[in-house]
Amino acid sequence: MMAASLDLHSLEQYCETLYNPSNQASRIQVESLLNYHFPTFSLSASTASTSSTTSVTASVAAALSGIDDDSLLKGHSPTINTPIESALYCRSLLENTKNPYALMQNLVEDHFSTFTTPEQLGLRTFVLRYIYQNPDAQSFVITAQAQLFALITKLGWIENEEFRALVDQIQVFFQPGAALIHRIIGIRLLTAVATEMNTPSNRHATKYRKIAVSFRDIQLLPVFQFALSMLQSSLLISDPEAEKFRESIMLLMRTCLSFDFIGTLPDESSDDTGSIQTPSSWRTIFEEPGYLDVLWECWKKFSSPNSVLVMELLSQAASIRRSLFSSDDARHSYIHHIMQETILTLKSSAGQSKLQDAGNFHELCRMLSKFRGTFQLTEICEFKDFEQWISLVGEFTTRGFHSWKWSPNSVPYLLTFWSKMVSSISSAKQSSQDYIQRITVDLSRAYLKSRMECAQASIDGEVDDPLESEEELISTLEMYATVARSKYVESGQCVAAEFKDLLKKHRGLIQTVTSRANSPSLGTSAIKEQLLVVEMQLTWLVYIIAALIGGRISYQSTSEQDQMDGEIASEVLGFIHQLQMWSAQRPLFIASADAHLYVQSAIIHFYTQFRSSYIGEESSKSVKVYTILGERWGLSGPNQMLDAIMNSSLGNLRSSGDPDWRKQEDQLVVRTLRLYTQLVAGYSSVKHIRKLDTTQALLKNHNSSDFRFLNPTSKSSDTAVARCRINYYAMLSRVLFSEDNVDADFWRFVKPWELTLDQVMLAFEGSSELGEEEIRLILLGIFKDLRGFVSSITNRKQYNLFFEWFYPAYTPIVLRAIEIWPHNELGIAILRFWNEFASNKSSRVTFDSSSPSGILLFRETSNILYTYGQNLLNRPLSNSGARWSEKYKGIMLYFSVLSASLSGKYANFGVFKLYGDKALDQVLEVFFSLMLAIPVEDMISFPKLAGAYFSMIDVFTTDHMTGLTMMPHPVLGYIFRALGEIVLLQNPDTSCSSMACSAIDKVCTFALNWIMKDKIRKDEDQEDLLPNGSPVLNSAGSPNNSQRSSIELTRGGPPTSNGGRPISKRRQHQQQQRQETHWLVDYLMASKEVLSYLFLVLFQVVAFENRSNYWSLSRPLLGLILLNRDFYVEYTNSFVQNQLPDRREKVQTAVNALMEGIEYNLSTLNRDRFTQNVTTFRRECAQMTLMSVDSTSEDNGML
Repeated sequence: MMAASLDLHSLEQYCETLYNPSNQASRIQVESLLNYHFPTFSLSASTASTSSTTSVTASVAAALSGIDDDSLLKGHSPTINTPIESALYCRSLLENTKNPYALMQNLVEDHFSTFTTPEQLGLRTFVLRYIYQNPDAQSFVITAQAQLFALITKLGWIENEEFRALVDQIQVFFQPGAALIHRIIGIRLLTAVATEMNTPSNRHATKYRKIAVSFRDIQLLPVFQFALSMLQSSLLISDPEAEKFRESIMLLMRTCLSFDFIGTLPDESSDDTGSIQTPSSWRTIFEEPGYLDVLWECWKKFSSPNSVLVMELLSQAASIRRSLFSSDDARHSYIHHIMQETILTLKSSAGQSKLQDAGNFHELCRMLSKFRGTFQLTEICEFKDFEQWISLVGEFTTRGFHSWKWSPNSVPYLLTFWSKMVSSISSAKQSSQDYIQRITVDLSRAYLKSRMECAQASIDGEVDDPLESEEELISTLEMYATVARSKYVESGQCVAAEFKDLLKKHRGLIQTVTSRANSPSLGTSAIKEQLLVVEMQLTWLVYIIAALIGGRISYQSTSEQDQMDGEIASEVLGFIHQLQMWSAQRPLFIASADAHLYVQSAIIHFYTQFRSSYIGEESSKSVKVYTILGERWGLSGPNQMLDAIMNSSLGNLRSSGDPDWRKQEDQLVVRTLRLYTQLVAGYSSVKHIRKLDTTQALLKNHNSSDFRFLNPTSKSSDTAVARCRINYYAMLSRVLFSEDNVDADFWRFVKPWELTLDQVMLAFEGSSELGEEEIRLILLGIFKDLRGFVSSITNRKQYNLFFEWFYPAYTPIVLRAIEIWPHNELGIAILRFWNEFASNKSSRVTFDSSSPSGILLFRETSNILYTYGQNLLNRPLSNSGARWSEKYKGIMLYFSVLSASLSGKYANFGVFKLYGDKALDQVLEVFFSLMLAIPVEDMISFPKLAGAYFSMIDVFTTDHMTGLTMMPHPVLGYIFRALGEIVLLQNPDTSCSSMACSAIDKVCTFALNWIMKDKIRKDEDQEDLLPNGSPVLNSAGSPNNSQRSSIELTRGGPPTSNGGRPISKRRQHQQQQRQETHWLVDYLMASKEVLSYLFLVLFQVVAFENRSNYWSLSRPLLGLILLNRDFYVEYTNSFVQNQLPDRREKVQTAVNALMEGIEYNLSTLNRDRFTQNVTTFRRECAQMTLMSVDSTSEDNGML
């Protein structure tokens, strides 16, 4: 059977074009045609299938390629009506073609549950037969078909027992006399199944995990045992193709041992995944010596790269969990077997020869690291030849350090091994401790030497410079520090001696350069290179010393170790002092921007580590350090050290003015400000820093022209550099407010800003010579400064002090600047400042009860937002690609400022309505207009915009939405559609969907509570209108009768109470108001499709997807059901009927249990009971393969 409108040859050509297109346009057109003739019947985007995503991508790509979207075929061929028919067409194509590009489309995953059991088995058998009959097909064809076979096996695993006899079903590939190529393909099939079973999925995660567990318990061990026996037998095969066969076997074994046995989803790219949690049923494999014997024999016989694969398997063998073994003796035997083979490998010439291969060397390093990470040091030390083993490993490590150029990625594994050995050394017996510690001294010396060589090689361009990646460098040195501090006095002396020699050499080179300052041509390049090498070597040593000091553990450190810290710290301070003197007289032709950055970064890191170890509440216990520092440098305590740090590093904030140094100096400013931020974070340290002369001078002259990062014309694309100005003033604000009585200091601090802002005010009045661009740059800088300054204000007193200065004196500048430069980056800077200024974090925006400041603050916010928002609405876009920079970024900030203001709780918003003030109404009006100006697709696809929008909606629905007299229906439709769309969007960041669910729940809660209260009020009014004993009471249960009785009673005269007394006009007005339905309730009751859409979205996500914010997603469901019971009943009936006949009864039972015990209210108890029911429903759904009723797209269209 073949597609009627196409012949086989044409289809083959289209398939080949799909995989080997001449251009993007032809690929898109062919893909459209194949989608038409072989449709996947995928669900809409709301259920996010692979093929539907492809279709959308094709349309977008077509537009980008200049193809008219109308030229792409829509829908599907009329000859195909079901997924089963489409699959049969694919099968027919595969049966009749020899073209390797004619691959079956992915219909299986989305529609497998619609196939009957015989059809499922038939499809699986067909794929298996196709693979067997086409062993010579190209590799990617076999791979694709193997993946399809694996997927079919996975989807049918739970419900079809025939799918579970995996090894038996592929025995045809391994029957006696089978060709080696068939065996290789059979192994690849098993590998594909094991990989597919271990692949997690956001959709149906619980069901897929159940499948994985079942596969683990039933077939994974037999597959592994089968692979192990095949590997052993492969040793006897001499066929030239045997290498591929062995490789495929080992890849299968590696896949089996990489299986997620306990559902923790380890990151395969990381080596910190811990031990392999194999089940107890695997115990016999590892307790018998045959497993390790086979692997070691294979490693000895196989050549690279297969020997590297064997060592990977040995790394996994070294990671098997300790608790797997049945007894201590069995575990010790396993450990000692690995150690004995390691000894033989490191001692024998054959082993040494194989380790000349970089891959084998690297994998052995990994194996040692994993081995130590899995098993305890006490168990390792019980090995009879432990000293020989650890000695050989020490020699191997030393060679690894010396061979760092050859295998640089192996060094971290060796450091990991030794750092773990040392970190638990206290658990070993004393003789073992002493032996390990003696080795660590040699290792420390070898590593130190390798780093000195690395500095030379980096300058020569032989290797990449590790100093360029400070984060990775610091991580590595932390492990080195753990090793070196094991025998710290000896290791520290090695470091100190090396540092002294280099410092002396550095001093001599400086003297040479200084003497030739007037004759730069005499040996300049040679001296410059020598000086650069020495400075980089000293830089490495500063980093190393910083790591050693930072590795101090206060409760374990001894006085000897603290004394050694003091000695090496003194050497670093000597180097810093020498650098300061040298920098003042260094000729420009000797200087290097990169070297300057590396040296100063190392010094900053040294200060950071010294602060963490010796400056703080525990510093009084570290007398030895400050004794030595006091003797040599006069730093007798932490306060003196803080003074030295501030004085030494302040120069990093200044610029040399050389444009070639700008990038490096910017990075130095970032790191220096990071250090300052850490220094002022401590309670005691910030108080001392506040008193330093350096800090006092900085507070008085904080806007120095020497600080280039304060120049608003200095721009950078690096976000960290761009934030320097903000971080600088955040740090100064923290220092300024560290004391209680700072009023006078505050007014002195803001004086420079006052002078500048006063000049701007005069310029706006036409009384200054400042030009427009100059004013813009001044304000751009000041509002960044103010943003940073306000961000560190944490209490009411500090905030009121700033508010008193800024309002009302300078708020007119803000509004005027917004009017003049709304589309400029100045407008963004102003809104970011105002967002910080209007945020009531830590309840800092608190005014006296009689103060109008909160209301005035919101009025200013309203004026600014209204002015800026109107400009955004009228601002044209230059092109669609500039939507974020030209429009959406400003709208995002508008939403953020408005959200912060409405949730600040410092203004009574009822006052505005009471006195006819339009401040609130006008910002909400602009908010609605801005919202409607953004397509919903854009609103949810820009993460920052979505975060600000849904935060605003959450705040809006909390206190403000129901207080409005009315909202336009297009606005309501947009809001509800956006709420549904963001819930459907699968995103690791669940904050937006959680806020959306919160907003939905608040709307539903209000509507349901209003309906319930309205019913109660109407019942009370009815009782007031009816006299006692009236026969009308007998029909009060009917709403129509109740309304008719009320009308009849009011026709004959003035209304009376049940006592016969007339009702006042005020009472009549109250009754009339009660009879008026709230506009929001009226909208929801008149537009039930809104409730239906939101229910469908949430029901499908909660029932069929695995989201981390499941609790938040389930809360609005109850309100949606109670408000729309008829639709709920209709949908659940349709949902049940949509399932296969044999599942309907079970599904019906699960659906019925959803509302079991649920009452018509939203009390906490009722909500919790419903949430429990939903959890049970999800668990039941996970046990079955269910089909959802996709109606979200239709309801979305109604919105």
